[in-house]
Amino acid sequence: PTSGKINSVRFQSSGDCWGYFSVGLKGGIHEFADSQFGHIFAKGGNRNEARKALLFALKNIDISGDIRHPVNYLCELLDTDEFKENTIDTQWLDRLIAAKLIQPNSSTQSIVFFATVYRAFELVKKRTQEVVASLQKGQLVLLGKSDTDALISFPLAIVFAGHKYSFQVMRSRADTYAFRIGSDEIRTKVREQPDGSLYVSVGNANQVLKGMEEALGLRLMIGTSTVMVPEVYDPSELRSDVNGKVVRYLHDEGAEVAKGEPYVELEAMKMIMALKSTEAGRVSHAKSAGSIVSAGDLLAKLELADPSKVQKIEPFEGSFSPFGKIESEP
Repeated sequence: PTSGKINSVRFQSSGDCWGYFSVGLKGGIHEFADSQFGHIFAKGGNRNEARKALLFALKNIDISGDIRHPVNYLCELLDTDEFKENTIDTQWLDRLIAAKLIQPNSSTQSIVFFATVYRAFELVKKRTQEVVASLQKGQLVLLGKSDTDALISFPLAIVFAGHKYSFQVMRSRADTYAFRIGSDEIRTKVREQPDGSLYVSVGNANQVLKGMEEALGLRLMIGTSTVMVPEVYDPSELRSDVNGKVVRYLHDEGAEVAKGEPYVELEAMKMIMALKSTEAGRVSHAKSAGSIVSAGDLLAKLELADPSKVQKIEPFEGSFSPFGKIESEP
């Protein structure tokens, strides 16, 4: 379930595939309404031709805004053997989700690299705006060497998949960055596009990158793939991953809750959803029934039955080469 503003939808209808979309005047989708905002149809001489037409249309659609959408996931579903052979049933999707059989196409190192590129660019952009604002106020005397040096070289760390990646970011030009980690260095050009996306060039490879910082972490769109780079996970904090309203807690204050056991019910998109505890422990409520919550809001705290469940973050060691051997530098 998701909500938020939709900035634009780019979709090209054809003779074999067409669709329609329903979005509010200001691009918003109400968080307690059905979040479906579009329908796409395809036809063909047989089921497989229609499937290919639908897959082609989905791979070429572009939806930008706050809302999360399942286009990339749908493309993966259409490419599964079960869907191609039409052997699916009502439990098919539930089994895929439970087994996590569909995963992001990007490797761990490429996700880390693009997350670093996005955050480095946004950090430089923010610091540049602060410098310009100071100059406009006549506060040049307040800018020290550390302020200008911070636009040229600075450390940046990304925590992902249980490891901490510590980079040194260096800029030789406005659009040229070097990312050094250990003995490895990757040079890249980063240009902001009119729609706010970043055009990233590494050697002969190019990629379009979009990102959005959310309460639960960084939502990153690498080409057509969407991945989440979460904030450091604390198992003693139970947070909402949807926008909604607290209906009721399923355990009394201070009661024991088991790992995987539902602990609260939320109303979202006209549905009652039970959220499950990620670990076992003694629960204490952070909200009251009827409270409106957003994704990332704290719902409850756990006094962990097993304190060793606290995630240990290890520093990354080894070779960092998300692109293999880079043939030429930008």
